[in-house]
Amino acid sequence: MELGVPCWSFGIQHLQGHLSLEGAAQVVKALGFSTTAVGWSHIDWPSLRADPSREAARVNGIFKPLGLKIDDSFIWFRNKYISEVKDELKCTITQPDPAARADNFEMFKSFVKFCEEIDCPGITLSSGVKYKDLGFEFEDIYKIARSELTRMVEYAGARGIEVRPEPHAESIMGTIETCQRMLHDVPGLKISLDYSHFMPQGHSIEDVHVLIPYAGHVHARQANRERLQCRMEEGILDFRAIIGELKKQSYKGNVALEYVCVNYRGCNDIDVLTETLKLKRELEGYIAA
Repeated sequence: MELGVPCWSFGIQHLQGHLSLEGAAQVVKALGFSTTAVGWSHIDWPSLRADPSREAARVNGIFKPLGLKIDDSFIWFRNKYISEVKDELKCTITQPDPAARADNFEMFKSFVKFCEEIDCPGITLSSGVKYKDLGFEFEDIYKIARSELTRMVEYAGARGIEVRPEPHAESIMGTIETCQRMLHDVPGLKISLDYSHFMPQGHSIEDVHVLIPYAGHVHARQANRERLQCRMEEGILDFRAIIGELKKQSYKGNVALEYVCVNYRGCNDIDVLTETLKLKRELEGYIAA
């Protein structure tokens, strides 16, 4: 088990980049990490769609000289519901419009090719928002998510790439129960497991442990009942116990310290660099133990 930090922790605001991928990679290296992840606004999405090999060569040219390994990636789907300043969460696989979903899948195929060429073992994404505001029932959107995730797992799995939706409150897999249901319904599906998303729901870490066998990747940051991201001193997550349970259940992946500064549920008011370093120091001791 290694510690990493995604490049998207530094200098992005969802689909808007304030720091280049080159700059973010330098920060990752300066903080003492050798493992990272790539996605969000650090990817040139039109270029990747047109020529994934060219975008992969650009990314490899940044990471390899720094000795950075890639253990995860994150894909956004640009579609008719999304703008750069509104409704970012609707940039997901549960598009009600079948033509938009077909277009999303073509983008996904390009992204899989990109991941193959940067030696990235998995893709994190949202399982999709519920579109309740547009009048859709949960079961209707669940069926769309199940269908899309099934064909993504089949396509990516044949190429050695894991599909790892990250459970978050707004998503179809946003509760432990719906997450377990989808994992049962889509054989081969993994998740990117982040305990912080379950703390505002009132869960204990023991409740969340049941998802560890399905984790292809794990995110770590402090959280509490009000906030899914907070300073270490305000958090309730017992990372000694979490790392211990990951070891007990023979988790084989890495742990990414995923503090961010984005306009999502108040995740924009902490010092990402400082909190990353504080948690890094804490987790290093637990992993080494």
